[in-house]
Amino acid sequence: MTILTASGSFAKSYTQQFKTDINSIRELGKEAFEKKLLSAKTVIHNAATIDAEGLELYVSRNFDFTRYIVSLLEKNNPNTHLIFLSSMSILDPQDDSKYGDVVAMSPYAYSKYLAETYCLKSSLNRVSCVRFSTIFYQDPAKDGLSKLTSDAVNHKKITLFNGGAARRNFLPLHIAAQYVHKIAESNKPGKHIYNLSAPRSTSFHDIAEMIKQSVSGLQIDNKKVTEPPLVLSEFGLDTIKLLGPIGFSLDDELKTYIKSLQL
Repeated sequence: MTILTASGSFAKSYTQQFKTDINSIRELGKEAFEKKLLSAKTVIHNAATIDAEGLELYVSRNFDFTRYIVSLLEKNNPNTHLIFLSSMSILDPQDDSKYGDVVAMSPYAYSKYLAETYCLKSSLNRVSCVRFSTIFYQDPAKDGLSKLTSDAVNHKKITLFNGGAARRNFLPLHIAAQYVHKIAESNKPGKHIYNLSAPRSTSFHDIAEMIKQSVSGLQIDNKKVTEPPLVLSEFGLDTIKLLGPIGFSLDDELKTYIKSLQL
């Protein structure tokens, strides 16, 4: 049996595609949560509080809860396959094979760094740490691409920075869930790290051109930024080759989202 420990956007997408139970401690209570957790063959855990006040709260929600789950499994069911949904924000913005500077990390990234390394240092026999590139949620409250597209449809106006030169590696949420399902099905022993991304990055200039095809009369403004932040956008393809690529068209994904906004 595979269970998810949270009920957010990823869990919703995953359960829409695959038969899986959501095991939320808030909904079930501690005793029922622990009983269900320990009966699982695979646990997909996503501690992902992204809006908290201060480092202490980030660590409490994203690291402490992860440590509690790991410790529980270590003592009672060490053969459980733990899939920890980590974050690309913990990586060097210029090299996806290295951790970033811990001191320079945001409180969120630092809490995810602690959680990932704790999982990897645990005595569990099967651990998979999964980092996603920029997820396309099709929800303007969740990601910049969705917000940009929503603004284009609803306001007929968007703003690009430095002509849209910045690039991101956009991975649709439902595709991310499919990759995680592949990892769950593999149930490989040992400790593994997976960087999940699209085969190539896309510039915001190109995104704007795609949106313009479906939104007539779109006004595209430009704003210059002298020191844009470094964001990891290019990834090695080892994980995709290992799992087997899942094809998708970002253009088609955008068109589908735009149609849903235009209803």
